[in-house]
Amino acid sequence: MADGFSLDMSDFERLEADLRDAPREAAGDVVTALAVNAGKVKASWREKLQGNEYAPRVPFSIDYEQTSTLSALASGVEFEIGARKGSGKQGGVALLLEFGAPARGLTPRGFGAASLAENEGDLVEGVTKAIDGALRKVNL
Repeated sequence: MADGFSLDMSDFERLEADLRDAPREAAGDVVTALAVNAGKVKASWREKLQGNEYAPRVPFSIDYEQTSTLSALASGVEFEIGARKGSGKQGGVALLLEFGAPARGLTPRGFGAASLAENEGDLVEGVTKAIDGALRKVNL
């Protein structure tokens, strides 16, 4: 190194620490954003299933659950949204309405897929807010 030249690494070290903490800070808020979005998809799907005189309990079979978590060991979180078969709420009928039965002439309705698409913007917004908030928490 030439005489008179010095490099202060402290700013880089702080940035490295902040970047290391950002995912941990974001995890809880991202999971919350996903859960809120799953609830909105569920509500939208249930609404579309309302009013079927032959299957009045079908809307109540639609639910969601978190099937994986974010942690130091896991890199993702997953929510499943759909009909619960065997719940006494006509979950099988909900699946039949969603995917149809071509051999029986029943066309797919796609209510679940439509509900997911309708709430895509909300999901992007929620996750973006969670990440932005985490970056602010670690001063980035």
